[in-house]
Amino acid sequence: MGFAAKLISGEAKPEDCPLLLEPAYNEILETLKNLLAPFTEKELTGLIIAAENCMGCGICVVVCEENRMNEEVIYGKGSRHKDVQVLRIECGKVRLVDAKKCKRAFEPPEFCRACVDHCPTNAIELVS
Repeated sequence: MGFAAKLISGEAKPEDCPLLLEPAYNEILETLKNLLAPFTEKELTGLIIAAENCMGCGICVVVCEENRMNEEVIYGKGSRHKDVQVLRIECGKVRLVDAKKCKRAFEPPEFCRACVDHCPTNAIELVS
């Protein structure tokens, strides 16, 4: 199987290619990481976000226990872009900002369905 196929299937990471680790390919390496991030995040959390179903209400952001560590989120004000959190509304759509902050990505994983259960448009789905 070719390296590209292994990347897509999750059997390999961009860092597994020695050529991509050379300084001349830093930009390509970062681009690949960004393109593959949704697949990696799904593996970490089991969450799939269907942005086309999202109406940007922000309920998921507020009900996320890890997001509520941020005082501004507790009071419904939203957060600043520099604040680290799990979910954020950007350009009117929910976005998984940091999958590693999700309780489902902890070691050991913690059971949580708050964002899934409270989404009025079913834009967030949980898969195993």
